[in-house]
Amino acid sequence: MVAVERSAQSGFSRLTEALSDPAREAMVSALFGGKALPAGELASLAGVSPQSASAHLQKLTEARLLSVLQQGRFRYYRIADDEVAGLIENLVNVAARGNQAERARGLPTPLRQSRTCYCHLAGQLGVALRDGLVGRELIVLHGRQASLTEQGLAWCRAEAIDFKPGRDPHMRLCNDWTERVPHLAGPFANAILKRLIETHALAPHRVPRALRLMPKGRAFFERLGAPIPF
Repeated sequence: MVAVERSAQSGFSRLTEALSDPAREAMVSALFGGKALPAGELASLAGVSPQSASAHLQKLTEARLLSVLQQGRFRYYRIADDEVAGLIENLVNVAARGNQAERARGLPTPLRQSRTCYCHLAGQLGVALRDGLVGRELIVLHGRQASLTEQGLAWCRAEAIDFKPGRDPHMRLCNDWTERVPHLAGPFANAILKRLIETHALAPHRVPRALRLMPKGRAFFERLGAPIPF
C-alpha cells in the first residue's frame, strides 16, 4: 500500500517545503520583479545572515525554483523560468483572496497603476494593455490562454516588438490581485514589457517594482487604442 501511495505522488511537496520558510518567501518575492540578484543582497532583503542565505538559496535551487547565473566570481539568482513564475503568481493570488480589499487600500498608488509581475506588465496599465490588444483583435482569448492573430503579428513588426511565436501558447491570463481581473503573462507579454522599457516608454519608479509611464508610453497606448485610467 505504501509503495502505491508513493508512486501516486507528484512531488509537489518538495516545492511547497522549499517555499514554506518566511526567509525563502522573501527571497522569491524579491526576485519576482524579474531581476537577478546576488546572495548578499537577498540575505539583506530576507533579514538573514549570509551563511543562512546560502542554505536557503541552495534549497530553492535544488527544488528548481531558482536558477543561478555565474558572472566572473559572482553568482546571481533569479526565478527559474516562466512556468515557475506562473506558479508563484498563482500562490500570491490564492494567498491574497481573503484580504484583497484590505491589501489594495494600503498599496502605494504607483504600484496599483503600473508594476512588473515577474517579466510582464501588471496593474491598471497591464489590464489596459490586455483590453487594447483584445479590442483591436490583435490577440484571441482561449479560456485562460491567448494567441496572437495575423493582425497582431503585423502590429508587433510595426512596434518593433521582438517576438516569434512558437508551438506553445503565446500568453496566458494572470489574475491581477489589485484590479481583480486578469492581465497578460507569458513570452508575448514579456516581449512587450521589454520593448516598453528599452524605448523608455516605461521607466523604473522609486517604489520597488512600480513603473512610471513616460510620454512615449502614453503615445504607445494611444496608438493601441487602450485608454489609460490615470
